[in-house]
Amino acid sequence: MPRLLPFAALALCTVLSLSCSPTASRPTARDSVSASYLERQAPRNPSGCLHTLVGVAHPDDDLYFTDPDISRMIRAGCPMTTMYLTGGDDGKRRRAARDYVGRREDGVKAAYAELAGVPDRWTEETLRVNGRGIRSLRLDNSRVRLAFLGLHDGLPGGQSPESMLRLFLEERKQIQVFQGSESYTEQQLLKTLSEFARQERVEQILTMDYDNASFAFSLNGRLDHADHGIGARYFRTAGYISGIPVRSYLGYTMSRLKPNLDTGQVREKEASVRRYLAKVLCGPTDADCDNAEVHSGRLPRDDADWVHRQYEQVHRNPRPGEIMGDIGRTTEFTGREPEQCLAAVRAAAEDGAVRIESCDGSQGQKWDFGSDGTIRSRLYAGHCLTKITDSAGLARCEAADTGQKWSRKPWSSPAWKRKAWLIAGEGNACLHQDDRSLPSRWNAKDHQHPKLGFIGCDAQIQPGLYWRWQG
Repeated sequence: MPRLLPFAALALCTVLSLSCSPTASRPTARDSVSASYLERQAPRNPSGCLHTLVGVAHPDDDLYFTDPDISRMIRAGCPMTTMYLTGGDDGKRRRAARDYVGRREDGVKAAYAELAGVPDRWTEETLRVNGRGIRSLRLDNSRVRLAFLGLHDGLPGGQSPESMLRLFLEERKQIQVFQGSESYTEQQLLKTLSEFARQERVEQILTMDYDNASFAFSLNGRLDHADHGIGARYFRTAGYISGIPVRSYLGYTMSRLKPNLDTGQVREKEASVRRYLAKVLCGPTDADCDNAEVHSGRLPRDDADWVHRQYEQVHRNPRPGEIMGDIGRTTEFTGREPEQCLAAVRAAAEDGAVRIESCDGSQGQKWDFGSDGTIRSRLYAGHCLTKITDSAGLARCEAADTGQKWSRKPWSSPAWKRKAWLIAGEGNACLHQDDRSLPSRWNAKDHQHPKLGFIGCDAQIQPGLYWRWQG
């Protein structure tokens, strides 16, 4: 199952080889197969300071799902930029939408001032990125910046005509911004995000859950907002393009997990959320929204859940023989484990004989890389992974069969050290995990796993091209 680490320190130490002295923690699923999935340790202080880009869909996702990690970094004096992909208009119309977007922006400004411990005073700037102007606010007397890309809120199921989900599924060639005439194709969006990260000299990206594929509003622990999942996929791909490490945090799906923040962390997180809500819940009929300071009423149910939690999701390492894809997948009908592995289903040189399935440790998911360039199934002795027209199958290993010859091309980034490979076959075609193959609805049982296929090895760097393997 995935290691859901609710703290930044261990991730920083692991990625950057920093010297840390963590306190004792309860057993995790990595320590013992009998350990409870919910037994996790709350966040600890990091000993390193990185320039961090927090990339989320809506103004408040950062407060609910990546805090207290972000507050700890801010208070340590680390430079932090938070980018909001959408205005968070929530499908409202015209003036109501503009008012609501403005209140959400005022809310996150107040919340970040609370996190930084400085007055709520900001300097507005326009950042030039990829030929576009991106509105930005810098918090005075701090190293905090907010940036607003201004796309439409896609709504929980991605049903908005201008949603990122429709762009991702290629139902739309481009989507318009919430206010203005600009639009983004997928390539323009990815280039803007990756260039922004480079210009800001970002050293790590924090984003939402890019594994979840069942989109709707729910606190049942299995569904998430489409903007969370698709926005996270775009930030993750931008990280791959830029060679910047990316970390993922659960959204709605953490609602049913065990509260894991201590009393002090909850108090601090709730304080910033209450500063945010004071602005957001101050409606058009209220007299003095500008001076609204703290929401003193009862927290909404979802907010009350989230202020007690923070869960970072990290894919486990492949076990011996597993060929594990970088694309994970969780849905309404799967468990919480996102890892996906190459699986031999039957010994046939036909489509579907080899596919991507949830990693389960079975013999059908065990492979050996032969010295002759073959990839051999441990379940079907004498059978090799074989390239067919659009996918891969299993055929008897033949020395002269060029469709059975594979090479591994390693991941390369000076800033992001990891062991992953392209798996290249005949005609410079690489094994590919198609993450666009999503369930047709949140409650549909189709496409529970990414689709296996091929694309050119010289295609744009993306998670679906990379695999990890342990011999």
